[in-house]
Amino acid sequence: MVVLSAALGAGAAAAVAVVLLTGGGGSDASTGPSQAKPFAGAPPLRIDLSGHVAGSSAAQVQAAERQFPPGDVRIKVARAIDGYTRNGAGATLSALRALPRDQAVVSLHLGLAEIWAGQRLAGLADLKRTRVLDPYGFYGTLADDALHTDQRPGYPLYIEPAGLPSGDARRLRALAARQPDRSDVWLALAYQLQQTDHVGALSDARKALELNPTGVSPRVAVAVLAYSKDDPSAAFSVLGPLAQQASDTTEIRFHLGELLYWLKQDTDAKAQWRQVEQDSPHSAYGLLAAQLMSKIPGG
Repeated sequence: MVVLSAALGAGAAAAVAVVLLTGGGGSDASTGPSQAKPFAGAPPLRIDLSGHVAGSSAAQVQAAERQFPPGDVRIKVARAIDGYTRNGAGATLSALRALPRDQAVVSLHLGLAEIWAGQRLAGLADLKRTRVLDPYGFYGTLADDALHTDQRPGYPLYIEPAGLPSGDARRLRALAARQPDRSDVWLALAYQLQQTDHVGALSDARKALELNPTGVSPRVAVAVLAYSKDDPSAAFSVLGPLAQQASDTTEIRFHLGELLYWLKQDTDAKAQWRQVEQDSPHSAYGLLAAQLMSKIPGG
């Protein structure tokens, strides 16, 4: 609950600036002209660092030099981006293109630098490559956010229903090994893993669905964890009909509201959450729906 509630205000901290490609216009950055006017200043630098590090590129260079061994590609990327204003776009692009392109940190920042230099088509291609190299990871998520400025940063979370097995991921893995035919165990494991191993969480949710193909919770979990910013309709095509078929729609409507929120359709999201709160005010979904609505302006 705390994590999801905090997500409503954590967009800028979790992503490359939402105005990155569109100047705040809110359109999908994956469409549009191949060339654009260069941006002023330097492209953003986002290195995956341990601990809290100030947002300036110079501070990130220093932190990278402390945390990583000399010659690490992350240090080279940080230095290249930090030198963008001093050395110019051409020198920065040359430095980044000389680094291993199969490294997500390189592909992301090369894409950003290309876009900053007005090379929009090349930049978009490198951002898309980053998603393939690091699906749901730190750099892949930043790339996906930059490609879809019409959506909120990051990905929706699956919130588990009451009654699933409890415990951390290690305990649940051991339980799944002993009782591999229990759908609820795989579902609980998917819930636990989604913030640290999204790919693994989706795989576990699919196992839960295979074991319980008519269950509401496994279908909701797979729809939410498989959410694609390229095609949000795929998730809605599961949850929408399911809400019409199920006798208890609390879990479904809660997650429908979450997906609508991710699409910045706040009014529709609040309508779903308001229904959840009315139908099940004392459940985890009802309580969390009330919290989330209170954090949306006009909620």
